[in-house]
Amino acid sequence: MYEFTKQTFDRLPKIQPVFIKNARECGEVFAYDESWDRASSQKQMNLKHFTGHTFNERICDDPIMIELMQNGEADIYTTDEVASVLMCSTKSNYSWDIEISKADDIIIIDKRKTKPDQNILNFQTVCENASEHQPMDNDSINGIKSLMREAQRINNSWLNLARVESDASKIKLENDDPFIEDEN
Repeated sequence: MYEFTKQTFDRLPKIQPVFIKNARECGEVFAYDESWDRASSQKQMNLKHFTGHTFNERICDDPIMIELMQNGEADIYTTDEVASVLMCSTKSNYSWDIEISKADDIIIIDKRKTKPDQNILNFQTVCENASEHQPMDNDSINGIKSLMREAQRINNSWLNLARVESDASKIKLENDDPFIEDEN
C-alpha cells in the first residue's frame, strides 16, 4: 500500500489536458426547469420527497464499462464520482474511499467495495471545508452520517424535481441506460 501526500502531487510535471471524445453516451438528458432559478427565501418552492431508486454502482457492475474494457477503448477507467473526488482531494476532510487496480495494461479507479451505507462516495458530504474535522457521531440526528444521508435525499429530490419531463425537451443519447429495468 502506498501513501501519497499533497507535496508529492505538487512535484509532478504540469500536464495540459486534451479533450477526448466520449467513448459511449447512454440514457436520456432532460431539460432543466428554470423556475428553480427564481426560488429564494421570499419566493419559496416546495421540494417533494423523491422515493425512486438511485444508482450507486461500481465500474465492475456496469455492463457498458466492462464492454469498453474488453474492447480496449482506453487505458484508464473511472466514473465521474471518483474523478471528482480525486480532483478535490486537497480540500477534502474525508477519506477518498477509492481503490486503484491494474489488470494487464488497464488501470481501474473505482469506489471501494463496501456496504452501500458505508462508502462516503454514496452520500453528499457535509462540513467539507470546516476548519475542524467534525466527529463521526452516528447516534445523533446532527451527526455527520445523518446529515450526509439527509443531504443525499435532498439532492436526489431536487434532481428529480428540477427537470422538465416532456418528450420535446428530452435528449435521447445514442445508447439506452444499462441500469433502467424493463417495467414488466
